[in-house]
Amino acid sequence: MRTGDLATPSPVLSGDAKGARGWDVLGQVPVPLRHRVRAGVEDLLRARALAGDPPLRVSLPLGQGGRGPFERLAWIRDLDAYPRLLVSSAGANTFNRRFHARHVETGAFEGAQPEGVAAPFVEAGLIDPKGWIGVYALAPYVLLIDHARLGPRPVPRRWADLMEPCYQGQVVFSGWRPEGTRKWRAFNTFLLLCFALDHGREGVARLVRNVPTLLHSTQMPRVAGTDASPGGIHVLPWAQASLCPRPATTSIVWPEDGALAYPLWLTRQRAHARRVAALTDHFHGPALARILDENLYPALCPGRAPRLPAGARLRWPGWEAVRHPASARDLRAACALFHEAAAGQGGPRPCA
Repeated sequence: MRTGDLATPSPVLSGDAKGARGWDVLGQVPVPLRHRVRAGVEDLLRARALAGDPPLRVSLPLGQGGRGPFERLAWIRDLDAYPRLLVSSAGANTFNRRFHARHVETGAFEGAQPEGVAAPFVEAGLIDPKGWIGVYALAPYVLLIDHARLGPRPVPRRWADLMEPCYQGQVVFSGWRPEGTRKWRAFNTFLLLCFALDHGREGVARLVRNVPTLLHSTQMPRVAGTDASPGGIHVLPWAQASLCPRPATTSIVWPEDGALAYPLWLTRQRAHARRVAALTDHFHGPALARILDENLYPALCPGRAPRLPAGARLRWPGWEAVRHPASARDLRAACALFHEAAAGQGGPRPCA
């Protein structure tokens, strides 16, 4: 059995330390889950080895800077070079357009979504109607409110509220840029896409005018409720919002129209379904679901009550909308609007 790819921070391929080709399983999960998910997969691989099952070539990179295997997926054209099982916490459009048309749309991939997923996930549209993608968990985006920083303004209750002019300088979402540079290298494009689809480009423009700066999602709970907080409204995953240690001065708002549901998903090649069945079942199964639920990444595992607040709703644009070519154009336009407004504008204004 090959365990080097799991045991070291820098997974070692045969001749390509960061490549995406030739894997049986290539996986990526949110940072807070990486060590526990890797440990579970490693236990499964050891059990397979003891049972005499064929070894699998598996990579679940921890991430160590630079371009990794997921950044190289878009350059793969041949089905044989693509991972047999892909587990992703990246956006839903991982496939390049030509590969998608040639292989995904012709039925070479399946999500192996089990039957019996709980109603809130089904009602939100998280089950892929095409069956190409299987969602095993999600990261719900909520609002972490810093009441002192928000001041006399009303606490927002719906996503559309964030476009109101009185929240200028108040809305902070996740992003990163190299130290000493002005342009944001990475930021929450899922939020921008949702606003573009729901409210058009004018809605995106109204939202980004209210953004004073960006923070990494792990920084937000550290600064919310302190003098270092750059805004009164932080948009971040529920798992990170729950870590804020100042409940007396902060609160979590689950929007009335639903937390934005960011899917954690997988897909496998149908021709290799049997080879990677054990790993597929693991990601859809109860052992991992317990870890996911404990860490506030609600699992879609059948037979489990959804790990959601009572009456909570979820909001997902829908697989057809996300895949539509127009969505890619809308997102590019939304990102351009964000970069134009990244410097922010001063002066609070009254709410309508």
